[in-house]
Amino acid sequence: MLITYLLAVTGSLVNIIFIVSDKQLHKPMYLLICNLAVVDILYTSRSTLVSHLICVICLYCPMFVIAILTRFGVVLTLEERQGLLIGTILGPSLVNPLVYCLRTKEIKNKIIKIFRKVNTAG
Repeated sequence: MLITYLLAVTGSLVNIIFIVSDKQLHKPMYLLICNLAVVDILYTSRSTLVSHLICVICLYCPMFVIAILTRFGVVLTLEERQGLLIGTILGPSLVNPLVYCLRTKEIKNKIIKIFRKVNTAG
């Protein structure tokens, strides 16, 4: 999936660079192609990258904290170390369903309706 994302972004960036750098391509048709390439980058970065980044951050953040604290000489207790390691295991597992559920329009609308009911009742 990462390779597909990188190919899509690279192809769009190449189009944008060619159109912007060549004065002969500054015509309406090529400017439209440039705009479509920008939209393609934004749309592709939105699925794909954001949902994966959230899960990767949840996975590596606790391990990063352990590494940094250890490097600075901070000694973690066994409970603190185990808590961070449990966070490494459970973080992506707990966030992943939430991220993918929020990507569907129906579930997003249902959540908005629930919050509106809570706000009007309170």
